Amino acid sequence: DNMSPGEWIDLMADDSPALRVQFTGKAPPPQQRYWRGPVMWDFDGRTWQRARWTGRGQPASVTPGPQTYRYRLDYEPTDRRQLVSLDLPTQAVANAELSPDYELFAQRPLSALTRWELQSAPPARFDTDLPDQLRKRALALPPGFNPRTVALARQWRAEAGNNDDAVVQRALGWITRKFAYTLDTPLLGRNSVDEFLFQQKAGFCEHFSSAFVVLMRAADIPARVVTGYAGGTYNGLGNYWVVRRMDAHAWTEVWLAGRGWVRVDPTAAVAPERIYDTLEDRLQTGGNNFAQLGTWAGLGQVSDWLRRGWNDLVLSFNAERQQRLLQPFGIDRLEPTQLATIFGVFAVSALAWMSWLLARGERERDPLLRAWHRLSRRYAKLGLAREPHEPAIDWAQRVARSHPNTPLLALSQRFAAARYAGADSDSASLLKDLQQHRPRTGVSS
Repeated sequence: DNMSPGEWIDLMADDSPALRVQFTGKAPPPQQRYWRGPVMWDFDGRTWQRARWTGRGQPASVTPGPQTYRYRLDYEPTDRRQLVSLDLPTQAVANAELSPDYELFAQRPLSALTRWELQSAPPARFDTDLPDQLRKRALALPPGFNPRTVALARQWRAEAGNNDDAVVQRALGWITRKFAYTLDTPLLGRNSVDEFLFQQKAGFCEHFSSAFVVLMRAADIPARVVTGYAGGTYNGLGNYWVVRRMDAHAWTEVWLAGRGWVRVDPTAAVAPERIYDTLEDRLQTGGNNFAQLGTWAGLGQVSDWLRRGWNDLVLSFNAERQQRLLQPFGIDRLEPTQLATIFGVFAVSALAWMSWLLARGERERDPLLRAWHRLSRRYAKLGLAREPHEPAIDWAQRVARSHPNTPLLALSQRFAAARYAGADSDSASLLKDLQQHRPRTGVSS
């Protein structure tokens, strides 16, 4: 229910599933895969909080767009009532309710895995008649904080006149040109937005969404922070999407005349790959071959598919279905412990089979990737290990800060181009250079 700069840094490394989603029909495109959670209105200069006064009342007036998505959502337990849904849910469902801000809440705390049948549609218009009380809330800023940000926003307003959209686009353009995405951020002080916008100029979704809303409010444009998740990873084995805790995201909504609340994601303007690029997308770049997943990624997909199979068994294996499945075998019913044993044997067998297949195919994997991993291990011996999820070029740039003349930076660029961008290159030459490169312990390597 609150968000402060840097507060989510541990969450960004947590790959445990938050929800699994299976769509009926076509899934939404990447730019629509936003999973709406808490909406935050109140800002004290550092921390955003969900406004308690929005918890009751009728949902705002919405005109849904032409595209509707129906889906089944399996939500992992959180011991809270808050749910997430594809932005924007069209209605409340049984055992749940919608807040005025279109947050979805279960009637009871979610202490166990739950399944929801939901429907969402990107809005054509969202709350176009903003009451004066809500407008005042959506423009509120604490006095005495972030004076440089306030001054800049007022300058933009004076230059744009009454054109709110021009102010929004100017802010997005500035952020796109001048800012970078990183999880390596220092702790910010009292004027956290000023420090981010005028000194640091790099951060992640918490920083971008908070700063953008402050800019908009200072320019007299109603705005608020929306949190939840963005993206997800497709599992082709079960035809569903996994959204993990590390997919947690914050974006903004600005209120524009005639349109109402409009989603604006400043993080996507800086690093669209953070929001829209998925594991599936990167794999497709190199050919949609399951063997190319690699040992751990492939096992992860299989393991999650088996876990989801168990969830299906637990959530939908009622007495009627059990009897229908077991009758051909002359069995009346099974106890829960017997079901768990049968499923466990199946899961272990499937994982063992996949381990054997993937280990057998290890020798046939991309030789460039194998050489790159060996090179990473050489640097790890010098205390310059690459983090598990660190992109090749980011790692090389980090190494270059302590070893300015290292050839690693050029090698990483060639590797990334060959591996992900599909660039034409001399693979044999790159492979040889990766195999022969040895880091030195001196100032330059």
